Amino acid sequence: MTTYTTSPPALVVVAHGSRDPRALSTVRQLLNRVRALRPGLPVHLGHIELNAPLLPGTLAELDARGTRAAVLVPLLLSRGHHVKRDIPEMAAGAHPHTRVSAPLGPHPSSSTPSTPA
Repeated sequence: MTTYTTSPPALVVVAHGSRDPRALSTVRQLLNRVRALRPGLPVHLGHIELNAPLLPGTLAELDARGTRAAVLVPLLLSRGHHVKRDIPEMAAGAHPHTRVSAPLGPHPSSSTPSTPA
């Protein structure tokens, strides 16, 4: 278990963004759940595209607050172009030190073959 002498790194959930307003609602519900489970952890949202806040804006806001480090968790199913290129490029100029985790990935039940009826 990691012990922090200062504040823990911020958790930034990186969502793709969607034109469907239900997607943003779902992501916000997830963040609220994480906040409830980890009350001392600063949890933020940044989108790759289509919705605010965009990831660069979230990182700039964290910098303005004096946040020194952030872990970016892609709310994506696989390690595709957004995880390999877009997110690291958006984070490259950020002043908080950032690390990009593996994408959240699919739910385990989605990779199990279904049984025919």
